[in-house]
Amino acid sequence: MLQGTAGMDDQTVPIIDLAAPSAQVRDQLARACADWGFLHLVGHGLDPALLGAVMEEARGLFAAPATDKRALSRSRDNPWGYYDRELTKNRRDKKEIFDIGPDVAGLRPSDDAFTGATPFPAWRETFEPTARAYAAACESLCLSLLRDISLGLGAPAEALAPAFEGAHTSFLRLNHYPTQDPAGDDAPEPAGLGIHHHTDAGAITILLTDGVPGLQVLKDGVWRAVDPVTGGLIVNVGDMIQVWSNDAYQAPLHQVLAMEAGERFSLAYFFNPAYSAVIRPLQAPARYRDLPWGEFRRRRADGDFADYGAEVQISDYRA
Repeated sequence: MLQGTAGMDDQTVPIIDLAAPSAQVRDQLARACADWGFLHLVGHGLDPALLGAVMEEARGLFAAPATDKRALSRSRDNPWGYYDRELTKNRRDKKEIFDIGPDVAGLRPSDDAFTGATPFPAWRETFEPTARAYAAACESLCLSLLRDISLGLGAPAEALAPAFEGAHTSFLRLNHYPTQDPAGDDAPEPAGLGIHHHTDAGAITILLTDGVPGLQVLKDGVWRAVDPVTGGLIVNVGDMIQVWSNDAYQAPLHQVLAMEAGERFSLAYFFNPAYSAVIRPLQAPARYRDLPWGEFRRRRADGDFADYGAEVQISDYRA
């Protein structure tokens, strides 16, 4: 069932049961994407044992000594691995991350310029297979949601699928929001948030949390809590869905509070198009000119790694 839609309680993020009849799910998903851009997904079918295992792997990774984690650090040339000085809107976040690259989705080095091997931790033999299994489960879930989103926009179920065919550039990010700043003394001071306000660059984000609140979404000019639902996953649409929908669905601005009293863990699966995909609205007249995903993805990633100037936005591609 759907709870918290605009017609029932416009202060609460909707809850959608994926086990409900398909037509009902499709309608509820369309309303959630239009009203919030965020939703809680229950009845999703992901194995609770897998969810528990991958969260435990994240905890184990971030509990390692700083020297061991930094030995797995990413760079501008290889964007996969550990990082403790991520920027959002050119401001440093109070968090540490570990990114598992598109090789999880079968990307070959020749497929695009956004490549590199993920430096998995040798001291946790179960880390890589568990993370890969979780990423594969999220991929299947996103493909199903993509069909429902397409139908909700009045397009054929498979209208958006070609953008992900072959080797799409989806990736899995492990987040740790500690109470103490994890970065070294040479890092810029964090600006007071776990993650600063932003929209997600890709199509769909699946978020698994440890149950600790902290995520907020901006709706009607007010920052509203997206507190976890027991057994649920948090889903939001990204910039590419906004472009495909011709602004019918808005990629929501969201942020994460800095942790002060206790730490927080989450895992975000970013469902992203293939590097060669060109994104354009499904409806006419188009509010956006053709958007090459590879160009957009690289420019956004550069802004996350270091301050290379203004961060690219879909507004840069307005028609």
